[in-house]
Amino acid sequence: MEFVIVARAIQSKSFAKYPTFFTYMLSVLSVAVFLNIVAGIATPFIYARLYWWSDIITVALGCGVLLEISQHVFARHISLDHFVRWVAAITFGAIFVVFAIHAFFLPNWNPVANSAELERQLRVAQALGLLSIVLLSGYYGTAIGKNMKGMILGFGVYVGAALISLTLLQMIGIRFSPAWMFIQPFAYVVALFIWTVALWTYEADAVTALGF
Repeated sequence: MEFVIVARAIQSKSFAKYPTFFTYMLSVLSVAVFLNIVAGIATPFIYARLYWWSDIITVALGCGVLLEISQHVFARHISLDHFVRWVAAITFGAIFVVFAIHAFFLPNWNPVANSAELERQLRVAQALGLLSIVLLSGYYGTAIGKNMKGMILGFGVYVGAALISLTLLQMIGIRFSPAWMFIQPFAYVVALFIWTVALWTYEADAVTALGF
């Protein structure tokens, strides 16, 4: 389905309008194909390490999608866009710094074993970022176009499902793994359907009369 969305984006010339989003989508697809190939030839230990590190990379790219959404939603509200970008940079930067400190300065701390916690923290930051964009746009009366609404809704569904499933995985433990392995892919498929409908045709960003 990713190929359909990207092909349509190229045809409708919306790929150049949302390059970070479509790059994120292609990266998720590439990682999925890569892991399917590796699963047949690698040991479970190596596969687990590759899975979590590739997952962290795609989550980090998802942070870039938030910045792109903010740029379009607050195209006429530069101060709001700058606020969201500063908050995102500080939040995500702090999470990665803490993770790096643990990985490099605590010899008994295993980054692969704790990568699920890193992903959960990043998902929390993504959810807060999306919520901030929605609340700020509502408070300041910023109109949101169909493309951005679909992008926010689809991303919100996926991030929300990932955050809830990761939290339950940490609370319940290995018994929740089968459900966790189903919930996240299913949520991503739902997000793909939302993005397909919302991004099938390019719609210029909605503009409000208020600008500051």
